[in-house]
Amino acid sequence: MAVLDDNPPTSFEPPLVSVLFVTYKRPELLTEALLNFKKNTDYSNLELIVADDGSPREVQEYIRGLPFDKFALGKSNRGLGANNNQGMNAATGKYILMIQDDRYCVGPNDYLAKAVSLLEANTHVGLINFSGPEHVRDDRVLLSGNESGEFYAIQLAPIEMVTKRDYLYTDMPHIMTRAAFEHVGPYREDRDMERCEDDYMKRWEHQTQYATVINGKCHDQVFVNVGIPYSFRETRLRYRVDSFLQPIGKRLKVGSPRLFVVARFLVRLPVRMLEKLRIVR
Repeated sequence: MAVLDDNPPTSFEPPLVSVLFVTYKRPELLTEALLNFKKNTDYSNLELIVADDGSPREVQEYIRGLPFDKFALGKSNRGLGANNNQGMNAATGKYILMIQDDRYCVGPNDYLAKAVSLLEANTHVGLINFSGPEHVRDDRVLLSGNESGEFYAIQLAPIEMVTKRDYLYTDMPHIMTRAAFEHVGPYREDRDMERCEDDYMKRWEHQTQYATVINGKCHDQVFVNVGIPYSFRETRLRYRVDSFLQPIGKRLKVGSPRLFVVARFLVRLPVRMLEKLRIVR
């Protein structure tokens, strides 16, 4: 007669994490971002996805040769919001880890396992930022499974305490629950990167169902930014103009704030019109 084991072995597979790499015309950076992620991330149940915003055919052919599980490759350049959305639509994981192609993972290797464990224990947490401002600690949000005290919720600093508004959501590396993404909705599909980002930041800030958390022990250390020299923000015309006029702007802002606002509008308006017409970038 067979003897039944009172304690049969159990196998636990952690929830699926869709890792979404967002890219455009930077295949070398993307390759290194993927390799560094795989080297420095200790998590067993991953779905690797790349979302490309309509890079030239030869670039997309190169991307198809990389070891991703899914390829969300746009046929034309439609902007950051559309690229994020096509990547999100391809993802099937309970959690989505978003990484831009110029962010290299350096560990510690258990950062993702710890983040998923916290999300599993706290359904009211919708977003964990790995990079960006730390904001203000919010002890009103209680976190289960956080005996070490590494994680804590954050809130916005009062607007009068900061010179520039920092939002809870950031497009820098972060992990979001699928439930939270569906609650807030897809990204605004606009060729203007800033409008897309600002819209999502505001929508995330105004929703009250999900908290935002960081790991205070390794925040801003898991991923490093290697793409500043290649950054779209640094090379596009509006930022070159802003950089050139910055010394004048600072003096004008102190001496005549109203004139500064008018002058900034008159400078940026024609530049943005040229960008919209795709005459310059």
